[in-house]
Amino acid sequence: MWNVAWATTDLSSIGSLDVTISPDSGPPGTKITVTISHIPDISKESYPYPDLYIYLPFSQPFGTTLSSHCGGQDCFPVYTHDDALNHDFADRIISFSLPSTSNPKPVFLNGMENTICDVAVNGKIVERFSTLCNTKVEPQGLYQIKIAWVLENDPEQTYAVKTISYMVTPEAPSSSSPIADNGDILLKKYQNGTISQAQFYAELKSRGWTDEQIRQALAVIGKLPHQMGIVGPDNRMSFSQVNSSLSSQNKTSSMTNITKIESSPSTINMDSNVSKIEPQKNIQNDSFLPLKQNITTIQHLQNNSQIQPSQDNFLWNGMIIGLSISAATIMAGVFIFVKTQRGKANAR
Repeated sequence: MWNVAWATTDLSSIGSLDVTISPDSGPPGTKITVTISHIPDISKESYPYPDLYIYLPFSQPFGTTLSSHCGGQDCFPVYTHDDALNHDFADRIISFSLPSTSNPKPVFLNGMENTICDVAVNGKIVERFSTLCNTKVEPQGLYQIKIAWVLENDPEQTYAVKTISYMVTPEAPSSSSPIADNGDILLKKYQNGTISQAQFYAELKSRGWTDEQIRQALAVIGKLPHQMGIVGPDNRMSFSQVNSSLSSQNKTSSMTNITKIESSPSTINMDSNVSKIEPQKNIQNDSFLPLKQNITTIQHLQNNSQIQPSQDNFLWNGMIIGLSISAATIMAGVFIFVKTQRGKANAR
């Protein structure tokens, strides 16, 4: 007969970790995010191996707990010995929303009913609450969320490493519930890419959906920024921001068109400065005569160009005539003088 000795793991000796919650209070329907960081390496731990669990108390008032060994609470493993062997020490982000009758109805996708109350670890759903999410209202009060190490071979052996509190406050008066059927159709269309984000928002808004309800619906289909790998807050999806973005794009497009339209007249004006000859029918001889808008100016310039040479020729002609007359007078004087001198000589 074989005697097998099993090593015993001391859960209290496992390294510590950090746990935060956001927000730490809110009414039914609030989205809660629990972040576990600085997770220790447990790959060297001996059997029975420890796993890290989160205990959520929010379904306990309705008697719908998932596991009998969780002390009346819902519990899920968020970090296991196998994860450690695979060197998966990334922070664990657990997200879910509290039950409320103002929550959107479940959406049937990929053969499953999805709700905003479903518990997701790093974006992957680990448990669904389709029958609870929008049919119950989370009672007011203080709730304790527990993070504990649990032995794989004995779930009753636990060691709580962190306990954080959440206060459920009174539910604010809600507007009329959205039209669920139409919302389901739009969610499917948006998820399949058959409608744009702007259409998706506009259609849901026209059906009375609030920004928070739209954000919750996006969480269900995995379209929040952090679910799509986009850095940035997604705790509030503001329809006004989307509207502003679209208006900005339309304004830019309009300004571009105006610039194009304004640039066209400048080209036309430049062309209109060129003298253009248009035919006008002559009534008398039925022929066409060219007319110019600035014909008078052109003729005046042509006349000036013709008159200037004429004036110059007149001056030159006057000078030549004057010189000719002067030369003739001098020649006549010389001729008379010579003739007089010869007459005197003959008289002697």
